[in-house]
This record gives sequence, structure tokens and C-alpha cells, in this order.
Amino acid sequence: KRGLIPTVTYTQVRYSTYAAYLASDVEPDGKFCLLSNGEVIELPPEDEENIRVATELLFVLGQFVRPRTLVRTASTELQVNPMGDGRVNREPDLVVLRPEHIVLMADIKKSAVLLGMPPPAFVAEVVSPGSESSDNYRRDYEWKRQQYQDLEIPEYWIIDRHRQQVTVLILKDGVYAETLYRDTESVCSEAFPLLKLSAKQILSAGDV
Repeated sequence: KRGLIPTVTYTQVRYSTYAAYLASDVEPDGKFCLLSNGEVIELPPEDEENIRVATELLFVLGQFVRPRTLVRTASTELQVNPMGDGRVNREPDLVVLRPEHIVLMADIKKSAVLLGMPPPAFVAEVVSPGSESSDNYRRDYEWKRQQYQDLEIPEYWIIDRHRQQVTVLILKDGVYAETLYRDTESVCSEAFPLLKLSAKQILSAGDV
């Protein structure tokens, strides 16, 4: 989902567990993720247009969530079981937490939802360019889809500006049911039933 700039390996320290990683003082400047082998990877900067789309959606969803601070963009990690690229933590472009997460995360150094905690109420990812065989595509459409399904996150949006489509995944009996929206089609959300946005509005961000 990140841009096409190669990732940089950060190998000065290896962590035996995700808990040890969370308790550490990983470089404060920049974004990092932990691999299943304990190695830390520095991530390239996020695409500015992707950030804009996620930020606009944050303001919209904030109208339906109290407190609004439960809606966050790329600032809260989710612990996941490794898959595909081997990462054990994800940082969704947009996540809607539950009120109980604030209490559960109080003693954690970094903002993170751990395995065993209640799942977030909603997540959204904005896809960066790439063919269906690229890591950018597979990360959001395959690996995260399975990881978020395993976490039992009830609703997951894949916002794809380059294919001009919004995929809404709703958890049904433990499995995501997929609906694809394009152009002026109104996006239906179970998490936000009063939301009135078309796929085009979400993808263009500025029209939201």
C-alpha cells in the first residue's frame, strides 16, 4: 500500500516479541513495522493523495463517533498474525476504535490494539498503485483482508483511487462478504448506516 520507494531494513535491534517492540524506543522519526523474525523495517513515506483521502474520511466519520478521538488516521497499530510480507503489525490508514480500547491501551507505550483485545469497529485502507501481482495490491486486497478477517473486524474498506472503486467488506459468520462500488453508487455501511457518500465522493476526497 505504500509508495514505490524501496523499504529500508533497520537491523540494529531485533525483538523477540511484539510486546518487547512496543516497549522499546524505536526511532521516533519515521514509520516502522515489525517482521515475524524480529527484524524492524522502516517504511517509506505515505502517498500524499492517500493521506488526503483518509483525512477527509476521518472528518466525515467523526460526525458519527463519540468521542471523535476514536477515529484515527495512521497512528494506531494493530497486532496481526504474519502473512505474505511477514509483518506482525499493521497501521491502517483509518481506524475506528471502541471506547474500551482507551482503557486497554493505557499502559502500552505505543498506541496499539493487541491480539486478544476487542477488534476495532472499522478500518479503511487506501491502495497505492500496482498491478494485481504487486505487493501494494496484495497487501490490501489479500494479506490485510485475511488478517482483518481473522481479527473479526466487522467492516473493512479498500479505497482504490487507481481502479476508481471502493470495496466494502462486511463480516458475515466470520467471513468477509464483498460489495464493490463505483462512480455515483451510494456506499452502504453497516458501521455507519446514516453515512451518505458515493464511491466518487470518497475517491475524490475533495468532494466529501
